[in-house]
Amino acid sequence: MKARATGSRVIAGVAAMAAFATIFVGAASAAVCEVEVCTPWPTKLPTYPTTTLEYLSGPLAQQNMEAKPYSTGKNKMWLLPATPATTQWGVFDNTVTPALRINSGDTVAIETLRAGNGQVVPGISIEQLITINTALPGRGPHTVTGPIYVNGAEPGDVVAVHINKIRMLSNATNNSSPTGGLFPEIFPSRVDSYYLDNDKMEAKFTKNIVIPLAPFPGILAVGRPDADSTGRLCTVQTVAPGSAPNSCNTVPPGDYGGNLDLKEMQVGSTTYLPVFVPGALIWTGDSHAAQGNGEFDLDALETAFPELNVTITLIKNQPQVTWPIVENPTTYTAIGYDTTLQLAVAALKTETTRLIMEKFKMTKTQATDFMYKTWNCPISEVVDIVLGTYCVIPKDRNAPAANPLPRKDNSDFWVTHASNADPMIALKAAVMASIKKISSKLNITADRSYRLSTFVTDCQFGPYRSGPYDITCLVPKSIYRG
Repeated sequence: MKARATGSRVIAGVAAMAAFATIFVGAASAAVCEVEVCTPWPTKLPTYPTTTLEYLSGPLAQQNMEAKPYSTGKNKMWLLPATPATTQWGVFDNTVTPALRINSGDTVAIETLRAGNGQVVPGISIEQLITINTALPGRGPHTVTGPIYVNGAEPGDVVAVHINKIRMLSNATNNSSPTGGLFPEIFPSRVDSYYLDNDKMEAKFTKNIVIPLAPFPGILAVGRPDADSTGRLCTVQTVAPGSAPNSCNTVPPGDYGGNLDLKEMQVGSTTYLPVFVPGALIWTGDSHAAQGNGEFDLDALETAFPELNVTITLIKNQPQVTWPIVENPTTYTAIGYDTTLQLAVAALKTETTRLIMEKFKMTKTQATDFMYKTWNCPISEVVDIVLGTYCVIPKDRNAPAANPLPRKDNSDFWVTHASNADPMIALKAAVMASIKKISSKLNITADRSYRLSTFVTDCQFGPYRSGPYDITCLVPKSIYRG
């Protein structure tokens, strides 16, 4: 249920748990076993007793959420746990009561949940996953923590979210679906589970193949403007019970951020988000342990963060920031997202040129030349209805020219390439060639290679002016520890 104007969130989690229990009773009679040892699913799953305690209604008491020993001067540190009072499942709804109210410069230690209200965990079956993902039309799969209300934030401002620290769980999942991912018609739907070695910062895909871990929030969002509920990039409206009539679900990203799946947003980065509504309203979720450039099988290495530690700063009167920008110590990142890759690349070139002009005080012609000289423009994701691209821009205006993307394998990477007037056709050709090559090189099935690609494959656009689009996909040879 949605919060009333008074701030009550009336046991929203109870309904979700009850629905979850009801859906799963008498679910699948047998599991799809794809490992050496598999325990069949019981014919009848246990129900919850009527004595189960209901969740407390209403918001948390903010005076008890301050980590006072860590507050300094006017800047405070806050604790934002993930509870039914501070999370929503699959929807951005500006009308819910803020989970926390902060001032500019405050730090927040945010806890996140897994997808499906925390239910997408190692052991969930693909049948169960499909059931909860399709139970409510228009609801996204993600669980988002928030919103955080920034005092004084108004439309036309910018909020800067700096990531100080990320702590992950020790396990993660990855799944595909019958209708999602780059090749749902070729590879079957499945759920896989992984152990995350937080000490070595890697996960073993097989005994000899490792996935380097590089955590980041797949979703970092501000409140959407009202106009988004009737158009623009709100391609999927939610009809989840209790949400505002025109709320958008969490799948499509846009100028408000959201499900960007942008791996540049790692520890040490600052993401600048335009403000559209009073208070900015900041959410996060879809916590990733690792992701390649493309997220091809639908998911990344999906986990939850016991702590996403961020400092949030309000920047007044910055109407020229119309799309999110990411800053790292030596680079800026501009993004281009739209409903086709052609439109996304066109938007990307516009945003990249604009950012270079602003940061280096260049003319449009100079900025365009600099963009092509230093071209480094991967594909962030192609599975969220709205497709994503980005360019990484060096802060050094005297940076050397970027090396041309390779067309053949070298000492560091297995490489595939494709070219086509339709960039999606080129991408699919390059990715499928990569899947087949990695299957052969690492002696794994094509299906397993598809899953691996979503974690480690880096697909990039070659410099695009006109004509066919060139796409190169690279897989680091360092993942093999044979």
